[in-house]
Amino acid sequence: MRSRAIWVAGLVSIVIALLGLRAFFDPIAASASFGLPMHTDAETSFVRVYGARNALLGVLAVVLAARGMIRPLVLLFTLATVLPLLDAAVIVSHIGFGHELVRHGVILLVLAAVSVALRRTSETGL
Repeated sequence: MRSRAIWVAGLVSIVIALLGLRAFFDPIAASASFGLPMHTDAETSFVRVYGARNALLGVLAVVLAARGMIRPLVLLFTLATVLPLLDAAVIVSHIGFGHELVRHGVILLVLAAVSVALRRTSETGL
């Protein structure tokens, strides 16, 4: 990994993978931080799916970053920016607008910033 953008992308990817693993293995706690708290394991099936999705995307992004595959990494991060919007739509459809959406807004901003930084890196060839 040569550029600062790739290092940041790698770090963000590790965080995404870890959050995904947390959601998969501790779905009750993860559901609360997601914005839709649940209280029994029976309620949390979608949280495990969400966790598996994020863990897979995070690991994929780590592999791309470690191999210096900037263009696929740019594509992955750019496409992933839609995920916090979809997650927020789920929250709004269940409980409406509230402070629970802040987390998803921050994630959107981080993904967008990393996408832009990676795109600039891929254009300059660093």
